Amino acid sequence: MVDETVSRIPAASPVRWGSVRALLGPVAIAGLATGFVWAAPERNAWAAAALALALVLDGVARAAGARAARRGRPAPRLGGPPSVVFAMRPGLGLGAALFGVALFLWPAGFALLASALAGLIAMGAIARLALVRIVLATPDEPEA
Repeated sequence: MVDETVSRIPAASPVRWGSVRALLGPVAIAGLATGFVWAAPERNAWAAAALALALVLDGVARAAGARAARRGRPAPRLGGPPSVVFAMRPGLGLGAALFGVALFLWPAGFALLASALAGLIAMGAIARLALVRIVLATPDEPEA
């Protein structure tokens, strides 16, 4: 079952700016949230806190996946059809841009938009953590 779920495509080799580029989306989202909290803390603080916790959880899931890959296991990446939950991570910069445009068009909806984005990011992170757990718990079998 794990073989059907985990993609056997090798993970992209790390490039020099890969880590910096991976942080741009979360930093942009955190910056937008900080700006809205600064403007109206009584109304926006709880949604920004949820978004910050989701981004931290996503970082923990990424670190767990990298740790599993360093232990000689296949990189825990999902194969199969695209998922709404996982769509945010590869294009998190695009997600940050869309989040910014949505906030520009509807600034009063920050709490709703940030909560929805936090939910998507947290669901993806929890699914990644579950996948890493499955990959690490699966015994190595010699390939025939």
